[in-house]
Amino acid sequence: MSMWEILDIAPTVDEKEIRRAYARQVKKYRPDSHPEEYQQLREAFEEAKQYALYADFHDSEDDDDQSLISIDSSTVEEEVSDSPYQSELTMTYPLSNINVLETPVEIDALPVVEIPYNSEQLERIAGLLIKDEKFGMNELALLWAEVAERGSLLIHQQFHEEFSWVLSQQEGLTEAIVEHVSTFLGWRLNEYSSTHTIPFYVQNAINEQLRQTEVARAWKQCQIEAAQGDYLVAASMRLLVSEQEKVSFKVRLIPGLIPQISQQVEQLTYEYPELKDKFNPAVQSFVQQPRIAFNWRGIFLCVFWGLLLNMVAARPEVSPTVAIIAAVIIVFYLFISDIIMFWLHSKPKLFKWFLIIEFFVTLLVVLNLIIGLFLSLSTFFVALDVGPAQGARAMVFFIFIGLAWYAWPRNKPLLRMPGMALYRIFASPWIILEWFKFSWFSLTWLVVIYLVYYRVAYELLKFFTLEHQLGL
Repeated sequence: MSMWEILDIAPTVDEKEIRRAYARQVKKYRPDSHPEEYQQLREAFEEAKQYALYADFHDSEDDDDQSLISIDSSTVEEEVSDSPYQSELTMTYPLSNINVLETPVEIDALPVVEIPYNSEQLERIAGLLIKDEKFGMNELALLWAEVAERGSLLIHQQFHEEFSWVLSQQEGLTEAIVEHVSTFLGWRLNEYSSTHTIPFYVQNAINEQLRQTEVARAWKQCQIEAAQGDYLVAASMRLLVSEQEKVSFKVRLIPGLIPQISQQVEQLTYEYPELKDKFNPAVQSFVQQPRIAFNWRGIFLCVFWGLLLNMVAARPEVSPTVAIIAAVIIVFYLFISDIIMFWLHSKPKLFKWFLIIEFFVTLLVVLNLIIGLFLSLSTFFVALDVGPAQGARAMVFFIFIGLAWYAWPRNKPLLRMPGMALYRIFASPWIILEWFKFSWFSLTWLVVIYLVYYRVAYELLKFFTLEHQLGL
């Protein structure tokens, strides 16, 4: 086959067209899968470039000669035919005594270029670099010394392209290995002109293999955490790397497990989107849906308000009935309201009626709280005697009023404003801990909040107990 048939183009002196043809063909005949075809393609490419270069040079010389000399060809033929020395006329190459007209020129075939390496050597060294980088670099240095000594510039370029392609196909390839090999062989992968040594498609293959190595390493780390991580992290990772088709109900009973799974999925898939296809799809679907489950917030608030109301109800001035009503109100706005809305979310009409009923009931509760606070403060200020104890009581009420004002939601639906305000007030102990990121300093504020809420709850429940007794 001629070089033009190999390149699959018509004869041309356009070097850009030759390069485009080579780029098209090299995608079909890569060095790892078609070594013989790739060698033929490289030789055809080099011959075509030399042909184009010679044609440009030859055309430029012809143009110069034609501009200086003009000869009548018919006159020359007559002079030659009449010349007595016609039999002695010969055409020879410079520095040669070959008679072109009498002796046919026989052009020997191009000598076979001996390549001082083979594909098995490249595969072996690339594998050694993955298993033992130091030993692999020593073997690479020996092979490159032989190639540099025995090979031509064309062989050098061919070695770079073939070895870089073989290296890009090695699983476990790391950036450190690529950097060491690139520095040793002068690939200059980080420079703009690096494509002069390593083709662009090979660089893409190397980058893709590096990415696969990172993803495999991240997946391996997930498996390690599933076996050796902390309790919550290990439990969530075991679910994500498992192959079970259904998620057990026990997942809801472990506080903080569902948020932990959601956090890990979001964090890992943001950095490694490829892991999304590896994680258990049933677990991912489970955590994406709203779920009712135990969490540390609910447990903490139950303990906080349970201790507080138990201490207040132990006072003789507070009726147990009033304390129970207060406990029901707190539990409703912390837990029951959200559970009911979760169940009714798929039923728009019932959901709407629940919001309306809750709105008016909450307004009644808020109104009673405001009246209770106002009357308690009025009684308190009428009997106020100047002193530290009275000043402390006044400070408690003002702090509570400030917290209530801060808890009132803005830019929310009107039907949800009162309920959200009560929820924020009752959940404020946990909100303060989150605000201070559960540091030791947040415990000081937790004690202050506990004392403030205890005093306000005591005054309110004592007031409502008195009202209840008067009503009886």
